[in-house]
Amino acid sequence: MARAGVVALWIAVGSAVCSQAVAAQGGDGYLFKAPRVSVTFESGYGFQRANSDLFDFVIDKHTIDQRDFDSPYFGGELGVRLSEHWDVALSVGYQSSRTLSEYRDFIGTDDLPIEQTTELRQIPAVASVKFYPWERGRTLGRFAWVPRTVSPYVGGGIGFVSYRFEQTGEFVDEETFDIFYDSLVSTGEGFLGRAVAGMDISLGKQFLFTVEGRYTWASSEVSGGYSGFDRIDLDGLQVIGGLGIRF
Repeated sequence: MARAGVVALWIAVGSAVCSQAVAAQGGDGYLFKAPRVSVTFESGYGFQRANSDLFDFVIDKHTIDQRDFDSPYFGGELGVRLSEHWDVALSVGYQSSRTLSEYRDFIGTDDLPIEQTTELRQIPAVASVKFYPWERGRTLGRFAWVPRTVSPYVGGGIGFVSYRFEQTGEFVDEETFDIFYDSLVSTGEGFLGRAVAGMDISLGKQFLFTVEGRYTWASSEVSGGYSGFDRIDLDGLQVIGGLGIRF
């Protein structure tokens, strides 16, 4: 049911974009009418909660800290204005951490560290709604709309996240103490929920800068070389800045 709801919302947004993305240009500092569509390119940083037994195991065995799974975020968002106070939006992003680690309690027979590279990659896709408590602009006469300088909002959404957790390098068989080279991988996808709060800052009549904080709740099954662990925790906080254009 949740998957069907997300797909239906995406179809609705796409239909609205096709029918409303032709707003006319205005003069200096104003548009002929309130914009209906916005496209925003985002970047920022994600802070992972990393609170499941797979993370506990990796942190205990290797020189990895919980904060090593934090990483830059890049993405984009397509928004459609439903009314003066409501928007719907589709967003997709990419987030990836990569950490060089070594065993805490073992060293090689050559007295060198036993090293691995640990990576966590995530691709979230979210359909969301935003509520703007104050009007985002004012109409002057019949043919001019002037944007508000700062427009705060809150919102939430649902979607999916796909992930890949991978360790590549040398490992220790703790029964025989043999050292071997391997690549251990777990991949999967799961539902996510997201809460957001932020503000749009107008940079003239069409451009805007967005500052947003968002918290995501998500988890997924563990597979491959890590089968047997509980679901991987993909919860996290993101702090995002974006440059957008509205039509």
